[in-house]
Amino acid sequence: MLPPLPPIDAADPAVSARTSVPRKCILSDEDMRVWQECDAHHTLLLFLMRLADACVGQPTRLVSWDRAAHDPSDNINRVLALLIELDTWTDEIAPLAGSQRFGNLAFRTWGARLAERVETLHEALLPSSCHAFICELAPYLLDAFGSFVRIDYGTGHELHFVAWLSFLVRLGVLPATAEAEARLALEVIPAYVRVTWHLQDRYALEPAGSHGVWGLDDFHFVPYILGAAQLRDSALSPAEISDTALYPFAKRREPRTGPKLSPPDTLSYQPPRPVTPQPNLYVSSLARIHSLKRGPFDEHSPILYDIARNVTTWPKVYKGMLKIAS
Repeated sequence: MLPPLPPIDAADPAVSARTSVPRKCILSDEDMRVWQECDAHHTLLLFLMRLADACVGQPTRLVSWDRAAHDPSDNINRVLALLIELDTWTDEIAPLAGSQRFGNLAFRTWGARLAERVETLHEALLPSSCHAFICELAPYLLDAFGSFVRIDYGTGHELHFVAWLSFLVRLGVLPATAEAEARLALEVIPAYVRVTWHLQDRYALEPAGSHGVWGLDDFHFVPYILGAAQLRDSALSPAEISDTALYPFAKRREPRTGPKLSPPDTLSYQPPRPVTPQPNLYVSSLARIHSLKRGPFDEHSPILYDIARNVTTWPKVYKGMLKIAS
């Protein structure tokens, strides 16, 4: 059994007095080694593992995309409502017309709105007893949707969102219960992924720090960890679930002109072969990749193809994903 996350006592004046604006500290390989051995790294990995344990055998929960449908007396619902509000901005802020080489500059307008409102969003989300921590929380949420300078998005931005959630749990803003962790894994993380997919499509975001075809995914990593956990007891093997015949557009070879599945349709995608549970984040992520890329699976996604061919069980896939994450 995994240990609980170490709590942060928001009511302790000595704790709140130590709050400070986060700054970038990993600037070298040595800094990375220090990070991998520090308590913060272990706590973040523990949080991911707890979320994964909470979603074993459970389907992704497709939440209503109407803010009014989420009872604001529940703080997880308030996080969902916040994500839905951010997603409406993507519809409101149109891409700039004309040819643009690296992403659409309208993404900076989206980012400027988030920067302008991020403290107000936290004030509405947090109890007054936690307002002293907004200076630490806000930068994580602000950096969770991409770089507004480079107009890109990657796994580092995704990790900022996971860190933000873990901070809310440790502060007691979100409950540290098994059901709450299941909701974070099966409702909140998928809702966040839907928001980021919409941003990537709307503003043609570049992959941040991409390793090209030799990366697992151009943009995401966490959905594969949670998706492998969801599928831990599945009767279908990784090879069977990765069969390209299950995914629309996987065989199309014409030049890519954009995704063929919308973010909500991708998140809810259920292949024609029965999969338990469904929908799940691993299948959704594969559907997304096949919707975006063209050509043979082994050429455009060799790492995922290698997993499908050589890793025979979902517990092994999950263990390998965690090893990469750590």
